[in-house]
Amino acid sequence: MIKVLIVEDEPLAAEVLQMYLHKIPEVQLIGTCTNALQAFGVLNKQVVDLVLLDINMPEISGVDFLKSLKNPPPVIFTTAHTEYAVTSYDIGAIDYLVKPISFDRFLKAIQKVLPKAEPTIPLPEKGTNNMLFVRSDGKWLKIDVTKIWFVEGLKDYVRIWSDEGRITVHSTMKNFEEQLKPFQLFLRVHKSYIVNKHEIKEMSDSSLQVHGQAIPIGGTYKDEVQQLIKMHRLG
Repeated sequence: MIKVLIVEDEPLAAEVLQMYLHKIPEVQLIGTCTNALQAFGVLNKQVVDLVLLDINMPEISGVDFLKSLKNPPPVIFTTAHTEYAVTSYDIGAIDYLVKPISFDRFLKAIQKVLPKAEPTIPLPEKGTNNMLFVRSDGKWLKIDVTKIWFVEGLKDYVRIWSDEGRITVHSTMKNFEEQLKPFQLFLRVHKSYIVNKHEIKEMSDSSLQVHGQAIPIGGTYKDEVQQLIKMHRLG
């Protein structure tokens, strides 16, 4: 659920935005402010995932308001003026909507901040239809993928860490990632690591913990990791 704050001094424009938001089940309107000072108060008291922000407002403009925030939430500008479009993107706005705003255009903007939902599937039971055969030391070994903790890349080899120990296989990470995709349990978090999402115990900005092992999070994969947190966080 995306928590949205409207900052708009025109009552009719605010009503249109409220009506549009009520049509989208993934969002929750937490409040409507008529100026930037009110919005400051809301942002200081609660988490806001998206701000719908007018530009021409009394006392403090929407542009100046956004510039003043140290850690601003995602912002979509809603305005009757086109001349601020370039400036808005330069200061980090994710979209720029010109009034009158159609619902189709509004929905397209909102979809930029909605989580990219993965299919919701139950955790497969261990030992049932989750087989993957890998070749190691001249033999084909059967692995239950639900028992895999993580996969570690070692140049032309990958090492599989699981309930059953460690197995080293001649393969690339890219190839192994493709083999694991159908099971929908795994997340690439680093050029050298793929983890079982259900085995993650702790997470920080730079690493995560899987069975006592610290797994680094690569810069290229941070967005995917943050998406996982957003989809499953409480509050």
